[in-house]
Formats: sequence, structure tokens, C-alpha cells
Amino acid sequence: MKITKRLVLLVLACFLFFFSSSLASSEPVTAINNENSTQEDSDGSQTINIINTDLYVGEQNIVIEDAINGNVFAFGANVTVKGEIVGDLFVLANTLTIEETAVIHSNIFALADTMIVKGEVYDIYALANSFELDSSSYIYRDLKLYSQEVTLNGLIAKDAYIFANNITMPENARSLIGGNLHYTSTQEFTFPEEAVLGEIQYTPYEENSPSAGEIILSYVTNFINAIVYALVIILIIILGAPKFAEKISYALIQKSYISAGIGILAIVLIPFVAILAFATGFLTYISIVLLVIYGVVLASTLAIFGIAIGKYLVDKLKNPSKGKFILLSILSASVLWLTRLIPYIGGYITLFIFVVGLGVFIFTLFIKKDVSKLGKKDKTSKK
Repeated sequence: MKITKRLVLLVLACFLFFFSSSLASSEPVTAINNENSTQEDSDGSQTINIINTDLYVGEQNIVIEDAINGNVFAFGANVTVKGEIVGDLFVLANTLTIEETAVIHSNIFALADTMIVKGEVYDIYALANSFELDSSSYIYRDLKLYSQEVTLNGLIAKDAYIFANNITMPENARSLIGGNLHYTSTQEFTFPEEAVLGEIQYTPYEENSPSAGEIILSYVTNFINAIVYALVIILIIILGAPKFAEKISYALIQKSYISAGIGILAIVLIPFVAILAFATGFLTYISIVLLVIYGVVLASTLAIFGIAIGKYLVDKLKNPSKGKFILLSILSASVLWLTRLIPYIGGYITLFIFVVGLGVFIFTLFIKKDVSKLGKKDKTSKK
């Protein structure tokens, strides 16, 4: 079953826009002191660290045992929570485990392959391949979940909204869900009579294959959107920054190997640097801006290729003009977009446009001299 993209966007948005306020808790929460401190258990057997700030952590294996008076942002292969979080928990991981000792006073926003909940949580918003609510767990409010396999043994005080292939409950389950159960699946399930105190609402999920007309309309719409966007970029660059347009053509046509090398490095390095900056906490806004610019440039690579090829073609004409430059650029971009539809190789063409186009843009930023003179020197050296 294809899991809908809306929850993915929601979870990713929660990671990026962490500064959004968390949902207010219906249960009272005792605030921790303003300064970081330590506290011993009554028997003195264990020391608990109290952290009075948001926590950002990115490692292979993450174990959170402290008391966090703030939100937690965790990125890792295996994330385990054993302590107390007076705020929201945002997780991107392969395996997420909420142990029995864990208490999360607000929401969990999670994107994980496997998610196991044993402790106390107020709300869960999750996308997982496998989800298990252990018998020792307790959700004070709602569960909103998209998953392939769902096992419910713990208690949910209010409602559950589940999109899944399979939902399993113990045969003798009683009062697992205090409110209503709303679930969407390809099949209807039979649950124990007393497992859900409220109503059970089933919504069948059917994958509808698009008709030929819908497929053609989709291609036409995507083509129009891509070309309109490319046209806007082409007009801005050619009319607003003609020298930059010349440098784009020079970078692609005459320095293609350098541009490709820069693109190969940048396509991987920029997201990596942005993630590291995000994890520091104090460079978060810079990382978001960097990712936004990165996305805009990738979306503009078709226009960048169109400008480079259009400039090369217009220079071959006897009477070049800006109008012909714009026309040839948009025609070049259109042809490139259509080549992406070629079976088997279309994906490689798309990747090539993204990588090399990104490299061309970055290389162009560092060209300070007049490219017309540079071009003449290159031609002379070749002779």
C-alpha cells in the first residue's frame, strides 16, 4: 500500500519549522527550574541531569536518559528515550523506542521504520513501517498513525486515527481505546468487542489506476508548470543579468567538466552541511535558508541549461537579439524536459540536468572576468 505523502510533509515540516509552538497539554505539567542542574533519586542510586533548553542530537545510536525541559530533535539510526521530556519530541530514525521509564508531556512527531512505545505520551503523530504500542504504554490523548503493521496492546485515552495494512489487538483486549477508532485499510478487521469504548469507523482504501486521459493531462500540466517556471527564470536572468547569462553559457559549453565536478560535490555536500548546521542549534536558520536556496537552484536547472544552450545557438545566428535568445532558451528547455520522458534513460537525464545545472550555477558565481574575452582566449589556445 502506498502511504499518502501528506503525513511525510507534515513530519518534515515539523523538523524544519521547529520553532512552531507545541499543542497545549490538557494535563498540568510541572515546570523545571530555569538553570541546568542534577537531581538524585530518593534512594540516591541514580543521578538525573536536568536540561533546561531544547536538545538537538544527531548520532548513530542515541539514548536520551535526562530530563529535558524543552523540545528534543533527534536524528539517528537507533533512538531510545528513557527520560522525561517536557515538550515535543521530533525524531527521524530507523528504530525509535520509547521505554517504560519515559514520560513525554507533549507530542511525538516521528518518521521511523520501526517504532515501539512502552512509556507515557500525550499525543503521537507518526509514519512508520512497523508500529507497536506495548502493554505498559499509555497515550493520554490521540494516536494519529500511518503504518504497514500496527500492534496495539497499550492504552489510548481518546481517539485513534490509523492508516494501515494490518491492525492487531489481543483477543481479550478491553478498553484499549477510550474514544473512537477511525481506520483506513484495504480490508476490514474484526476487533474484540470491548477493545474500543467509542465507535469504530472503517474507510476502505482503493488504489485507482489513472486513465490514459488522466495520464496525458498530468504530463501536459507538469510540462506547462515546468516551462512557465523556466520562462520566468530565463526572463529574469537574460533581461536582468545579461552578463550572468553569458557566464552560464561559458560554464556549461566551455567548462563542462569543471561544472560537472562541482555539481557532483555540491549535490551531496550542501544537504550534509545544512544538516550539520541544523544540529548545532544556533545555525538552524542558516541551514533552512541554505536548503531553500538549494531547492530553488535545483528547480531552476532546466532554465540554466536552456539559457546555456540558447546562448550558444543565438551566437551562431547572423542577427542575434535578446528576443531570439529568450526564444531559443525556452525551446531548449522544452526539448530537455521532453527528453526526461524517454523510457529507461529519462531518469539519468533528469539526474544529469540537476547535477550539472547545479555545478554550472555555482561555478558561474566565481567567474569574475569578462567571459567574452575568456571565450576568445580559449578558442585561440585550441588553434
